[in-house]
Amino acid sequence: MPSRAPICAALATALLGAAALAPASAAQRTLQLSEDNTQSKPVSSSSLRGTPLAKAGAADRVCETGAKWLRVGFKQLKLSGYDSLVLTSDGGDKLVFEGKHWNDRAFTTRALRGECVTVQPYFSQPDSAFQLDRYDFGTTALELASVVVAGAGDICDTSGNACQGTSDLIVSINPTAVFTAGDNAYSSGTLTEYNNRYAPTWGRFKALTSPSPGNHDYSTTGAAGYFDYFNGVGNQTGPAGDRSKGYYSWDVGDWHFIALNTMSGGTVAQSQIDWLKADLAASTKPCTAAYFHHPLVSRGSYSGYTQVKPFWDALYAAKADLVLVGHDHNYQRYGKMNPTQGAASDGIRQVLVGTGGRAFYSISGSHALLEASNASTFGVLKLTLTATGYTGDFVPRAGSSYTDHFTGTCNAKGGGNPPAQTLTLNSVRDATVKSGGSRDNSATLYADGSDGGQVLRGLMAWDLSSAAGKNITGAQIKLQVSDRSGGTYDLYRAGAAWTESNATYSGVSLGTKIGSVVPNATGAQYITLNAAGLQLVKDWASGAATNNGVVLSSSSSDGVDWSSREGANAPQLILTYSP
Repeated sequence: MPSRAPICAALATALLGAAALAPASAAQRTLQLSEDNTQSKPVSSSSLRGTPLAKAGAADRVCETGAKWLRVGFKQLKLSGYDSLVLTSDGGDKLVFEGKHWNDRAFTTRALRGECVTVQPYFSQPDSAFQLDRYDFGTTALELASVVVAGAGDICDTSGNACQGTSDLIVSINPTAVFTAGDNAYSSGTLTEYNNRYAPTWGRFKALTSPSPGNHDYSTTGAAGYFDYFNGVGNQTGPAGDRSKGYYSWDVGDWHFIALNTMSGGTVAQSQIDWLKADLAASTKPCTAAYFHHPLVSRGSYSGYTQVKPFWDALYAAKADLVLVGHDHNYQRYGKMNPTQGAASDGIRQVLVGTGGRAFYSISGSHALLEASNASTFGVLKLTLTATGYTGDFVPRAGSSYTDHFTGTCNAKGGGNPPAQTLTLNSVRDATVKSGGSRDNSATLYADGSDGGQVLRGLMAWDLSSAAGKNITGAQIKLQVSDRSGGTYDLYRAGAAWTESNATYSGVSLGTKIGSVVPNATGAQYITLNAAGLQLVKDWASGAATNNGVVLSSSSSDGVDWSSREGANAPQLILTYSP
């Protein structure tokens, strides 16, 4: 693919002015992991760049023909006084650097949409300077670019059977990155326990793993076994961070992940809280997740730990999105909350996933924001992340059936792209059609591969006139299931026009497949539309395609029932869009 010069000649010139920074090796570098098919190119001739304000008129540009978005990698950035550096993309995004948050850091910015990013310094101080080293870019629209992270806590005990099963899940999911939520090798986190219990299972993807420790790891003085395993015997630093700290951060896609250290559950040192606040201030990513061992709230063998509230205070102030924890050996998902555990639309969702392999603790009690829980299924949390939100799935070990599915939109911390908005549409027509020729237009919709010798299919459609002109970035269908099924159900574009009074099985063919679901639990079930489905919805909204709705179909003889618009909960089409 032909491309423009990665960066203009002005940026490749020698040092201008008297700017001076510490050597690059002294900078704190934040690892950047990327979505599949992301490409990276070096800014090979980039020099240390410092420009007095009077000479700041000629801006520098990073360009890549055909790119839908770019991330700019800084080798160094130092700002003094009131100096600033402004990045503007030809796709309409802007990122402003002011203050000292980025001094002595090497990092990669959030994605900026377009083919070119203009780098404009406004420097008046002699020691303000910056240096670029690379840029990443993608040729898929940013709203369609996703990356997968997976993990769990409370993982490998003496049996090894359960953590073998959960490690098989990670291998099958094939994520870009893996997290652990502590207590990775029982019972004391010794190096021998890590080598004998963790290494043969979860150690298979050690190179992908960014761990956090738990209280059992600190049963060995200084969590020596944990740090020796992940960092190397005797090494002070490594993938698990500095062994005197045990906290660090990294980026994946447009998400910032922070590994924190709750040690044995006692008071968190102020130095860690100060580091967390500085780390959050330096992140340009619109979405943030933190993970550590002890939960703020739990309804199992523990009720929660107030000692982690300072973490929550800092994370909430920075508009973080997810907190991933363990310690209670079960699964618990909570709604978005503030640090005092009150419901908040801009709050943080805590997911407790202590299901990596240790014996279970029962669920005990209730909480107003506890949305899902299970205490009998080993499994892992799979997160599919985009620049505006997340989809979460609890994936059970082979032989188990419990699953959980949830979605969320990022709170979009300052400096991120504008937060996505949501538009929810109720179906305006729906019906069940049967291969025998009849149809059903009652309060319940059905799909079944074999029901008394007939195949049943559910038809649904929505009016998208209110979505016209909106920049739609995602689409899901929400079904309220009353009779669950373990079968796979596929969603198709309806191949012909229909109404509730004339729809027939033979008259509505199956078009392009646009999603699928295994509706193995009652209640809300979601179908996330694939790229073809998202484009179809966009075409419906713009009028570029005739809106014939969708068909839910399966070859499974284990049928599924869900509410129709005549019932209590109409099928919903949930759209996310950017303003």
